[in-house]
Amino acid sequence: MSRAPSTARRLAAALAGLCAILLITGCGVGMGSATVLSPNDPIKVGVIPVADFAPVYIAQEEGYFKDEGLNVQTQVMQNAAAIAPSVINGQLQFGTAAVPPFLAAVQKGLPLKAVANGTSIAKDPELDPSALVVAKGSGIERPRDLEGHTVAVNALTSIVHVVAAAAIQKDGGDPSKVTFVAMPFPDMVSALDRGAIDAASLVEPFQAKTVANGSRVLAHPYSATLRPNGTFTVIFTAGPFAQNNPETVEKFQRAINRASVLAASHPEKVGQVLAKYGKLPPEVFAKMRVPMYTDDLSVPAMEHTAKLMQGLGFLPGPVDVEGAVWQ
Repeated sequence: MSRAPSTARRLAAALAGLCAILLITGCGVGMGSATVLSPNDPIKVGVIPVADFAPVYIAQEEGYFKDEGLNVQTQVMQNAAAIAPSVINGQLQFGTAAVPPFLAAVQKGLPLKAVANGTSIAKDPELDPSALVVAKGSGIERPRDLEGHTVAVNALTSIVHVVAAAAIQKDGGDPSKVTFVAMPFPDMVSALDRGAIDAASLVEPFQAKTVANGSRVLAHPYSATLRPNGTFTVIFTAGPFAQNNPETVEKFQRAINRASVLAASHPEKVGQVLAKYGKLPPEVFAKMRVPMYTDDLSVPAMEHTAKLMQGLGFLPGPVDVEGAVWQ
């Protein structure tokens, strides 16, 4: 059985191992990122092709990075766990992450700095892109009924894992009595159909796909457990890189914020970049709940998530959230 506290201990051990590896190389944690870029040097951004990080792609497509004089190259990555180490060692200059794994890395001492908002939480559940779902015909009626059952998440300690556990607890259940298993989002639909899992915690476009396939929604965990209108994904860099390249970071931040404002007012731009970079069919995008885009990187919302993670055992201690945001 996967329990939140044991998961947090495994994550702590993995991050401690990463720190040890970086220190052994003689660079010190994050010092591999401490280069000073020349004006035409490429700036590499590790990004996952999902709606949460559409502003990165929009800034590229609309020429906002070029307007700032930046030579930005987006690097599509399917594994979010590989992004933070690549930013720390300087292979990437910026990365993307949901707030929980970002905070877990910061809590272990990795010098990461959030520089821009990715997406925020919509207060209205009808606009919430997250869902805790069960298969058609399931006898499970509400989140607390998941005790003793298996719930798929895309990765242990991911944001969908944290909010699923929080939704179960909020409904009066004990998330430590739930077996959480890691599974790629695309595999969850068929796993529900064949009974390999009892429920899935997922986001768009997979919520739309599972509901269209007959799955039933138990809860929309983002809006139910996280701070309304608050940050839940971020775009980040390494502290040493930001210290040596403050003007570059400021220009990058400005381009992303501009793209977030455009995404909020023109959601069709989100569909266009998801079709190009994520191979998402337009007909699927038409049924999606598009995330909330804003240029407000909310420290209070991130602090709320940190406290939620501590209470559930995903974090072994407090996090200096304000110190993890680039000023």
